Amino acid sequence: MAKYTTVDVEGYFDDEPQNIYSVVVALEEWDGVEDHEDEGIFFYMDDEPLEVGAVVGDSFVITQICEEFNHD
Repeated sequence: MAKYTTVDVEGYFDDEPQNIYSVVVALEEWDGVEDHEDEGIFFYMDDEPLEVGAVVGDSFVITQICEEFNHD
């Protein structure tokens, strides 16, 4: 069983809007233990709402939210 509920999102860094990236976001708060599962997570939402247009990690603008799933 996965520690986090993760979502694939697409977006761009605000200083390079022409480049779209696909990243994995965890909806929960980081548990403080860095392990294999954490390696693929770009950002932890800390139970905050995940919305198109949100800026996470200080400069990553979310443009699309894909289906929720757990990475195993």
